[in-house]
Amino acid sequence: MKKINIGDIINFTAESSTRKAIFKEGLLDTGLLLYAPGQSTPDHKHSDIDEVFYVISGEGTITINKEEVHVKEKDIVFSPNGETHGFYNTSASNWVVLQIKIDISKRD
Repeated sequence: MKKINIGDIINFTAESSTRKAIFKEGLLDTGLLLYAPGQSTPDHKHSDIDEVFYVISGEGTITINKEEVHVKEKDIVFSPNGETHGFYNTSASNWVVLQIKIDISKRD
């Protein structure tokens, strides 16, 4: 078993959004996506990764297949492989998102 306190790894930067790795084991890769106000990640997709995004704090917009979806604290979003998604912190506060990736290319 591994345990961390996410408060210990949250560190926003003014230059760009940040991903802080948490656990990576087998098919699973977890991390925190950290966005200061106005920061974003352009639309992109993964052909071999399913992802879940859980908003820990703050709010912003996730673009899914060119459709903007407003998300806030305690919202959870599933993005299957092949689906385009991007992120934009549209608020005046920091935005923290837990990212859970499952690498389906490694399935039996």
